[in-house]
Amino acid sequence: VARALADFGEAPGAAVEAAYSAAGDEAPLLTPELLDMVQRHLPANPEKGWEFFGRAVRTLPGLFTKERLDGLCALAETGPGSLMNMLNLLRQQQPERAGEMIGRLVPLMHRFPKEGIHAVYYGFQREEDHMTPGIIDAVCAGFAGDAYNAYSILGNLVERRPDLLGRPQIEAALRNIPHATNYAFGFFRHLLEKSPTWTEECTMALFECLALEPVNRAHVRKEEIEKLLWISEAAHIRTGLEEALRKPPRVGSRRARALMAILFRQASRSKRHVLIEALTHAAVSITWSDRNWTPLWDFLMFIIDNSPGESVSTAAAEQFLEGALQLSFVAVNGAEHDAFLKKLDLRDPPEAPFPPQADFLADDAELVALHRVVAALGARFGVESRLKPLDRFLSRMQDDEIELTAIGPRIESATGERRERMLEREKALNRRAAWRLNPEYARAFRDPAAERRLPPEAAEFMRHERRDLIRAMMDALRAEAIRIAVTSLDTLRMDLYRTRLRHELGEDRDFSTIEPRILPALLFFRAVSHLRKSSKWLRRLILDALEGKPHDWMRSEPPVLEWAARVKAAFPEVRIERWRAAFERRVDYRRGDARKEKLRRQEADLAQARGLLAKAGVKPEEGLEELRSQVAALRAQVPPPPVPEAPDSTGPGEPPPAPPVDPAILDEIEMNLTRVEASRNTPESEYEGEILFVVETDPFEVLYMGEYGFASCLSLRGSNAWGAVSNAIDIDKVIVWAKEPGGNVVGRRLLVLTDTGILSFRTYTNRHGLTLDAAFDSFIEEYARHVGAPLTRGRGPGPLLSDQWYDDVAI
Repeated sequence: VARALADFGEAPGAAVEAAYSAAGDEAPLLTPELLDMVQRHLPANPEKGWEFFGRAVRTLPGLFTKERLDGLCALAETGPGSLMNMLNLLRQQQPERAGEMIGRLVPLMHRFPKEGIHAVYYGFQREEDHMTPGIIDAVCAGFAGDAYNAYSILGNLVERRPDLLGRPQIEAALRNIPHATNYAFGFFRHLLEKSPTWTEECTMALFECLALEPVNRAHVRKEEIEKLLWISEAAHIRTGLEEALRKPPRVGSRRARALMAILFRQASRSKRHVLIEALTHAAVSITWSDRNWTPLWDFLMFIIDNSPGESVSTAAAEQFLEGALQLSFVAVNGAEHDAFLKKLDLRDPPEAPFPPQADFLADDAELVALHRVVAALGARFGVESRLKPLDRFLSRMQDDEIELTAIGPRIESATGERRERMLEREKALNRRAAWRLNPEYARAFRDPAAERRLPPEAAEFMRHERRDLIRAMMDALRAEAIRIAVTSLDTLRMDLYRTRLRHELGEDRDFSTIEPRILPALLFFRAVSHLRKSSKWLRRLILDALEGKPHDWMRSEPPVLEWAARVKAAFPEVRIERWRAAFERRVDYRRGDARKEKLRRQEADLAQARGLLAKAGVKPEEGLEELRSQVAALRAQVPPPPVPEAPDSTGPGEPPPAPPVDPAILDEIEMNLTRVEASRNTPESEYEGEILFVVETDPFEVLYMGEYGFASCLSLRGSNAWGAVSNAIDIDKVIVWAKEPGGNVVGRRLLVLTDTGILSFRTYTNRHGLTLDAAFDSFIEEYARHVGAPLTRGRGPGPLLSDQWYDDVAI
């Protein structure tokens, strides 16, 4: 060591590396003199020098005195991350010096935020109890240096040290969303779940993350929209939150406020459901040629950014979203849809010069970019752009001449104050005309030298004209870009609907006479294209609506008459005409009653599961988890091989092993257990009030039964959309809605009238936390008495007029 120290200065870089290699973790070699020498020559090889001290601090932490640390901190520029990691190690190895180490760490974090945040994230794993407000302030001050780890640090505090999270920390997290959108989303979602205090800030932050998600992360946008639905569900459970979220937000960027308004400001939940679907579609729609470009999402952001006024209006954005979603269904093929998407391309539009008289507008880069977009959209969609401010500017001299010609005779007949005002106006018009006739005036719009040569009053008027035109053109171009795209989309959508109508019905129709709610029914033909009878009756249903005819055939076709005869024979008192006819009742929904019903339903499902096991010859367990384990074990059983009978057998011998339980029974048991688990995991709604139960009589409303936010496979986007067609055209099926005041559907149940009685199927709700089973049961019992048929149990009867029917399993 002595020889090494004596020769250290001859090749300091190599000597530092040799010290790291030979002595870093060798206690006998780690003398204070060696540490002094490495410290003195550390700038010659900082990488190996700091690695040497990193080993030494683990081997002999006692060597790192206050004086030694003072010297190393003076060299922080050469290795700030390594130095802060050393301080963390010393804090852990010498708890009595923790305050000293943190006192050194915090100033270093402010100087070197990236390395400091990294050191805190890895140095305080599961040690949040040792964090101080100073450390967290330093993390927030340098947030952008390592935003991913900064959000992770704050996320750990949510769970373990919420006392360190206040408004300054939340505001720092909000400011830094652009640096790590996906990590920010995770942090604010976690905070929202754990701390309702920050509901408004967290909700807006989640939408900020969605709005700022990079263009190449469409899959992340989709996941974030799906997670945002959790907030929607929470709003349904906590009605106070729902009301708060529907108010115009006070904070957040324009994009975030618009996205939040699109999802939450809708009073109609069915409209909200459609917008969620449309927003998801826009978030992930790409073209065949560019999988990192989402044109619908980009154009949606363009609409939001360029909507007029400071307050956020989402009317155009919502119209665009709904139109784009419908277009995706009504387009004949993918290429047709792809062609439309490419027309929305806002990237690098071609040059679009201004008229020579207004070429000074080219000096405004933002105006030029917007003008190019409008010109490109107009050319692609075959729409002539309307820029009234530019037209007025170009014709202003002629307009002034017309006014001067008209004002002369009126001055002669005017008197008093009115005459004075008209004379003043005439003088102003003549003065403006004289200025504009001066060639220097036109040049002054672009040439500062020409502007200086104008009379001061003329120069001021020119600047006023230029400023007003630029401002008016910006507003006009924004509105025009949105108008061209939205109206062109709507025109294309309606043209495709005409094509679809002509294809499905074999004739053209005047669309001005068609009720808009009928058009989406055309989209269901795709779902029943393989079903001949369902397609036939769906076509008849739409034709009736177009011609204003009743759907009498639904009760008069031979299969229907045969069904009615069977029901009448089984129940002579039945009133078939009351089936799928108007009937409604209002009930008061009370949370206490709903809670009792929820517990009763859970126990009934568990009892049914136990009963099925007992019926299969298996002694059932009691609890939910035990029953799940029991079902899993039964599924794993393998049927025993047949035992050959011994030829000399004289007695019955050993009984054969019991066969495994029928998989169909196990499926039914698992359905019961899943319902119990879902019920237990769903928070209870705060809602109390009136709910209307009503029998649906309009087949089109039945057709759209999956479109009310039930996450239903019967929706147009679901795998069993053909089942909604069956329910619409088969008169033996009835939909019962549960509606809250205002008409919003919050639940539904399917009924089927058979010759054994009325079958009732499971309840669907889109207001999570509402317990409607008992109320539905009570209403259906009353409806059954009204019809004159008993309630029964069993499997569904299958299709009536349709080809096939989706059996959701009667309860």
